[in-house]
Amino acid sequence: MAALQDYFMTLDPALGIVPRERLRQAYRQTLDIQSLKSVTTSSSWQGYASDMGGRTRTIMYDPNDPLHKKVWAGGITGGLWYNNNISDFTSSWVAVTDFWPCLAVRCITFDPNNHMIFYVGTGEAETARQTYRESSGVGDGIWKSIDGGQTWYQLVNTTTFAYVTDIAVRNESGNSVLYAGVASGLYQGTQHQSQPSDGLFRSVDGGTTWQQVLPNISGTTVPYAVSDIAISSDGSRIFVGSRPNLNGNGGATILYSDLGTVNSWVDYDYWKIKIENEPLYNIPGRVVLATAPSDPNVVYALIASGFINPNRDNFEDYYCRHLLRSMDKGDTWERKSTPHIYSSYADTNFANLAWHALDIAIDPNNANTLYIGGLDVYKPPIPVPTGPI
Repeated sequence: MAALQDYFMTLDPALGIVPRERLRQAYRQTLDIQSLKSVTTSSSWQGYASDMGGRTRTIMYDPNDPLHKKVWAGGITGGLWYNNNISDFTSSWVAVTDFWPCLAVRCITFDPNNHMIFYVGTGEAETARQTYRESSGVGDGIWKSIDGGQTWYQLVNTTTFAYVTDIAVRNESGNSVLYAGVASGLYQGTQHQSQPSDGLFRSVDGGTTWQQVLPNISGTTVPYAVSDIAISSDGSRIFVGSRPNLNGNGGATILYSDLGTVNSWVDYDYWKIKIENEPLYNIPGRVVLATAPSDPNVVYALIASGFINPNRDNFEDYYCRHLLRSMDKGDTWERKSTPHIYSSYADTNFANLAWHALDIAIDPNNANTLYIGGLDVYKPPIPVPTGPI
């Protein structure tokens, strides 16, 4: 109800929607009001501690903290935060600012060649669909810091990226090359198409100029929409997982490249085709990826698949029924088993909200130990058991 009230307070009554293109103007007006209040009022506010947060889509240990205690986290409606001592339960989270034009922080990363440079991507594509929970997280591009997160500025050539699903920086022969996964979505029934397109955008100059490098979806004239980016631990290969675009095309595909440039990509769509031929879960969904820090050859992928649920007003329900592992940097893949959940409910899939809640990570010391998350987190035995195809 609070989110609904905020929506009605923010929309343009004539249009019936929140006009995304006015966000930056509103941001500037907010800064003016903030400055005016600091001069004209003596009112003060007292904060109160809480042990509850909203959706946290990204988290990063500060690379400049040798004790590995400082952590950054991004909330979908709460912006960017940091905690100076994550190991201390009493250590408070600090908001970077409440006055960015977009507080939907989806992803964060740092430059491996310069740990003082951070990047933050905005917009939550996971809920940018016409669902029972319409997205409150339309993005406004990418933000950058060159002083370890003390100050931030917006990369002006990214403001038309409606949803930045992931960002990564790869060391390419000593050069820091920035990659941004971009997708489009719906907000309150209105399509927000990223411009100039969906895709994987590559920048060799720190985010000033960009080039879309992915191939087009087979049978279309538009590139894949990106759900996730992963880089092998030796930096030699970059992997991209896809998601359905506004037309429902291009999901359940894994792409990889050693160069990261145009016309250098291999697209692995075996599971997309397999899903499309299944009797029930036949809508290819999004892909999430993880590469093993201890073995550059090992890559894991979770792939969601969906169906039209007549019991939920024909809502597209997505589950994760496919866990894949590659031992040769994505050249070949094998299917692994997913958790079996004992439940009184009819569906016992470990990720029954895979359109919304799905993630994976690998133990940094053991490539056979991984963690997968739906609504809960699961860790398999070692080695990972093989499941049926």
